[in-house]
Amino acid sequence: MVYVIVGNGPAGTNAIEQIRKLDHTGKIILIAQEANLPYSRITTPEYMTNEIEEQDIYIRGADFYELNRVETRLGHRVEQVLEQENVVILEDGGRIPYDKLLLATGSRPCIPGWIDRGIEGVFSLWNKADSEAIKKLLPEVKNAVIIGGGLVGLQAARALNSYGITVSVVEMADRLMPAQLDQAAGEMLLKAIVQQGVQVFLGTEVKALQVKDNKVEGVQTVNQFLEAELVIVSVGVIPNIDFLRSGSVQIERGIVVNEYMQSSAPTIYAAGDIAQARSMLTGESMLRALWLTAVQQGKIAGASMAGSEEAYAGSNAMNSIQLFGLQVISLGRIEGGPGVEEIILSQPTSGVYQKLLLEDGRLTGLLFAGDVQEAGVMYHKLGQPLNQGYLGSLKVSDPEFILA
Repeated sequence: MVYVIVGNGPAGTNAIEQIRKLDHTGKIILIAQEANLPYSRITTPEYMTNEIEEQDIYIRGADFYELNRVETRLGHRVEQVLEQENVVILEDGGRIPYDKLLLATGSRPCIPGWIDRGIEGVFSLWNKADSEAIKKLLPEVKNAVIIGGGLVGLQAARALNSYGITVSVVEMADRLMPAQLDQAAGEMLLKAIVQQGVQVFLGTEVKALQVKDNKVEGVQTVNQFLEAELVIVSVGVIPNIDFLRSGSVQIERGIVVNEYMQSSAPTIYAAGDIAQARSMLTGESMLRALWLTAVQQGKIAGASMAGSEEAYAGSNAMNSIQLFGLQVISLGRIEGGPGVEEIILSQPTSGVYQKLLLEDGRLTGLLFAGDVQEAGVMYHKLGQPLNQGYLGSLKVSDPEFILA
C-alpha cells in the first residue's frame, strides 16, 4: 500500500502517525511545499519578534520522518491530481503514484487585489518564511498597521506592541474578532488592547497604501492617514484547492468529505482547512479552519486510509485565546437568534463575562471572557441537554439578565 500525504501541518502530521500505528509496512510519501519539520502557525507572531526561538515552533522532533519511515518530497507543490490513474503531478513534472491520497494542503491568506505584496514592508503573517522576512525588517520599523482585527492580526499586534513598535489595528466590522466574539466580549478585548497603547479603528476600511520608492509609508483609511513602515494584511484565508478544480472530486466551499474524511473519489481523502465536513451541532457540511479540527480530522483520515472505520463525530467552533492579558474561550454558537435562549452568568462590568446559549434545552454555545475555568467542563456538555438541576447550580448574575 502506498499512502501519499500532501501537506505537513497538523492534519497531515497526525494522519501519518495514525497510518503508521495501523500499517507498519505500507509506504508513506509526504509532499509539502515548505521544506521544514511540522510547525505551529500559531507561534509565528512570537517567532517574528524573537519571543521564542526557531526550535520552539516545531511540533515534532527532528527524527519524526525517520521514526515513521516517511519518504519526503519537501519544497514541492502538487500541480495536479490524475484521479483515474491514481497519480499526483508535482510542479517540476514529477509523477508520484498512490493507492490512497490525503490532501491536507491547508489555506493561504486572502490578499485584497489592490494590495501589492511586492512593496517593501507589506506582508501577510501566515508561515515561517513570513515571520523571518518581517523579523529582518523590524529594526527599521517604528510604526505598524495591522489590516484586520481577527485572531492572527491581533496576535501580530500584541507581539509587535511588546517589541516596542507603535501599532494600529484597522477592522471593517464594528468589533474585534467578529467571528469569535459577541459585542460584549469584543468590547472587553478592545479595552484590554487600548490599555496597552494599541490604536484600534473599528468600522474602518483601508482605501490605499502610500508608497515611495517601492517602500510602504503608511495606509490611507476613509478618514485619515496612518504612518507605517510595516503593514500586515490579515483579512481571512482561502483553502488551497485550486490544483483540484479540474477533476471530478466534489468541491463546494472546500472538498466535501464523509464521516471517514473520504471525498467523492474513493481513493482521495481530505482533512484540515480544505475539508468540508459535518458540524457536530448542526449536521451541516462546512469548512472549519481550526487547529484542533485539523488534528482530529487528520487522525480520522489516517485511520480510515489504513482500514479503520472510526467515524468523525463532527467539528465544533472552538477558540481559546489569551491576548493583552484577557483570556477568552468561545464554543459553538456565540450569538442569539430565533429559538435561542441566552443565559448570562456574569456581566462584563464585573470584569468577567460568561454566557451560555441553549436551543430546546441543549447547550449549543458559550462565551467566557476573564474567567474561563468552567469552560472545559461545559465543552463536554455541548450539544447535550442542560437539566434544570444543573442550571440551578450555576451562578447567574441577576434574573433580569436571563434572556429568552
